[in-house]
Amino acid sequence: MSRRILFFRDYEAYSGGHGKVRDYFEHCFAHPDWVPSIHFSERSLFDDTNPWRGCPDRLVARWEPGEYDALFVAGLDWCRLDDSELPADMPIVNLIQGIRHADSGLPLRRFLGREALRVCVSQPVADAIHATAEVNGPVRVIPAALSLPPLPEPGNRSAYVFIGALKRPALGRALATRLRLAGHEVRLLETPLPRAQYLSQLAQARLAVLLPCECEGFYLPGLEAMALGTPVVMLDAVGNRQYARPGENCEFAEAMEESLALAVARLDEPARAASYAAQGLCSAEGFSLESERAAFWRLLDELFPPAF
Repeated sequence: MSRRILFFRDYEAYSGGHGKVRDYFEHCFAHPDWVPSIHFSERSLFDDTNPWRGCPDRLVARWEPGEYDALFVAGLDWCRLDDSELPADMPIVNLIQGIRHADSGLPLRRFLGREALRVCVSQPVADAIHATAEVNGPVRVIPAALSLPPLPEPGNRSAYVFIGALKRPALGRALATRLRLAGHEVRLLETPLPRAQYLSQLAQARLAVLLPCECEGFYLPGLEAMALGTPVVMLDAVGNRQYARPGENCEFAEAMEESLALAVARLDEPARAASYAAQGLCSAEGFSLESERAAFWRLLDELFPPAF
């Protein structure tokens, strides 16, 4: 006898957060005892970027959570839940992807008081929400895994330095100017690209400089670059400490163009760049979707024993 689990998304544009929820949807779909479905908000888009565009049979038009055996929520999905619609004992799995859930100035913090099993994408995220002393329910850590589409063989790398500056465009522009004046070829990313195109540029780069926010729950782009064999310079974003080992598989720099430029200069040394690339590949191997799925399945089977 299968169990039914309902997901919800408000989809306006692709983000890594949507991508990770999609991974967990697939984990449930592959489990022998669980059948996932998903309901989208009325304003959600169904263009080519929507990760669920290939599974129309799993979409449900009506929001009827009480008809399911469990719910899966992430981020602001809690806003869609009305307790009057739910059985008192409804199991809820809450994926926590950001350290900002512990920020008292954001609505995400108040959701910690809603009873749920919380799955955190990194130990720093779990530490942050534990520190609030407001979490209602068990907290488990399943480090975020990579989900890379098939890519063509990179061949010979180009000479450019890739700067991922979606979250810090001003710093990215300042660094790009500084590096160009020093003779570097630069490819600056300030606006989103289709995912395959973005990953292709990252894979072709001589090295990548990545500029996350001050606090990220995990920061997948750093691990994506490592998995593509690209040497990495990035800012310490707290959550990326789950996989980053500065001085071994990457360079950490301060959020200043001078510090970042010095880190790039250190990776101009071919032996150092090659070592970081090799160590980065090894690090990325430990974050496979298979390992994430196995950990989640163990958690589901522990908390919701298989139905017979």
